[in-house]
Amino acid sequence: MAESLSRSGAIRTLEEALSLLREASLRLIVLHWIGSVPFALGLMLAWGFITGPRASDAAWAGLSLILALLLVWMNCWRAVFAGRLRGLLSGSPDSAWGPRRVFEIAAIQGFSAATKLIVLPFSMLIVFPWAATIAFYRGLAMLVGSRTDLAPRRLMQEARRLSGFQLGQSWILLALLLLLGAILTVNLALALAVLPQLVRMLTGFESEYSRSGIAFIENPAFLLLTLVVSWLAFDPFVQAVYCVRCFQAESRATGEDLLSGLRRIGATIQAPAALLLLTVIAVPLARADIAPDDLKKSTAQAMQSPEYDWRLPAPTNAVKTPTVFRVVDRIVAALRQALKAIGRLIRRLLDWLFPEQSSASKGAPPGAGLSRTIVALIVLVLATAGLFAWQRQRSRGARSVASAASPSVVHLEADGLTPDALPEDRWIELADQCLAEHNFRLALRALYLGCLAWLGRREILSIHPGKTNHEYETELRRRTRGIPQAITLFAGNVTAFERAWYGLHPVTVEETAEFRQRTSQLKAALPEPQQALPGGAA
Repeated sequence: MAESLSRSGAIRTLEEALSLLREASLRLIVLHWIGSVPFALGLMLAWGFITGPRASDAAWAGLSLILALLLVWMNCWRAVFAGRLRGLLSGSPDSAWGPRRVFEIAAIQGFSAATKLIVLPFSMLIVFPWAATIAFYRGLAMLVGSRTDLAPRRLMQEARRLSGFQLGQSWILLALLLLLGAILTVNLALALAVLPQLVRMLTGFESEYSRSGIAFIENPAFLLLTLVVSWLAFDPFVQAVYCVRCFQAESRATGEDLLSGLRRIGATIQAPAALLLLTVIAVPLARADIAPDDLKKSTAQAMQSPEYDWRLPAPTNAVKTPTVFRVVDRIVAALRQALKAIGRLIRRLLDWLFPEQSSASKGAPPGAGLSRTIVALIVLVLATAGLFAWQRQRSRGARSVASAASPSVVHLEADGLTPDALPEDRWIELADQCLAEHNFRLALRALYLGCLAWLGRREILSIHPGKTNHEYETELRRRTRGIPQAITLFAGNVTAFERAWYGLHPVTVEETAEFRQRTSQLKAALPEPQQALPGGAA
């Protein structure tokens, strides 16, 4: 399920949720129904009880308590279902279950069920926080069922943070889910409405439902049944949608989608690796020694087979060209004739437009020369082309002047920037300019490139555009084996740079100061150029 986050639109999220449910087994969806079906049955029984003539206050109070317990039961199993879905997304196994985990899920989901009955109606009245509120409770169910390393208060804070991820997409998802739910409810209502009559027509069985006619549909219990069944069928998909959305929000900060893809690749290549190992072991066992004479005899027999008749020269009485080739040749000849005819028509049109040129004898240049109109058009085209070329050259010069005036912005944002593009002191100047502009991310990159430039000038590292940061770190580790402090300092700089440049970690002025301090300590730890590095490295 690890997909590119650049394609994380609302429709894409719905598609990934549907794929997630297809990947999940029926046993996983049954976990959701274990909690939701008892609550749905309790709700229908409560509706039938309160609409009856003998509903007392004490009985209604006891039934309300049962419904509250069933609501907590449903929320707990929804958390288990959502946690298993997140396990499918991340490719990680489920955590161990124990009494403490069961108690925490029951406590948090009980609190969630109690507050949801109050918060959701208010959010629907105010409208604006409605989508974020639904995303909060759905995300909290996923976190409770999957994260065992966070305290309850931290779980709620994380769910609140995830609910604010792309609020525009959250509103679009909510609108699409409401539309899909309405379509499912209408289709289910039509199916339930015609079901008694369909059973009567196919089996001849007459029931109270088929004899009731339109009264069967007008009964309030029919509407309640339709809503309950459609909710049971559609709610797993809704929870899957919000699980995918929360997983996308988590992946923006942790890269969990990439780790999931790596786990799936590792699980996929295990079987081919075992098969390859068996093949490598079996090939030497199956190999047999063949005598040279037997090999020559087998080769001669193979060359005499009909598959190698193409080596023989063609017979003198060659067979006639097949019909297919003759048809192709005729088609090619017809196309050539059509092209020649088109060329003649174009030539006649030009002769009609410019009669003064056609008066000259064929094969000789025209006597009067080109028409003045054609000359004027050619001059106009050349002047326009020259004007465009001049404007383009002028814009290029302006861009070069702008890039020379602000190199700290243009050059430091470039992707293919290498440490040997500037000397170390120039990188330090660019870093100071970025610090003055409070652009700490670019300043950190300039400091890192300056550190690499200094190491390259000292010939401790060999600078190359194709090298990665890990390769630079490995090379420094090899060349400074006797100086563990230098290795630790450079590894700290690499970690700080990659977290800021390739991740979403914000850079502060304190971190840039720590980066500079580590660089200074690295320069002090390395020996002078005339001294030999410990470990025998040059």
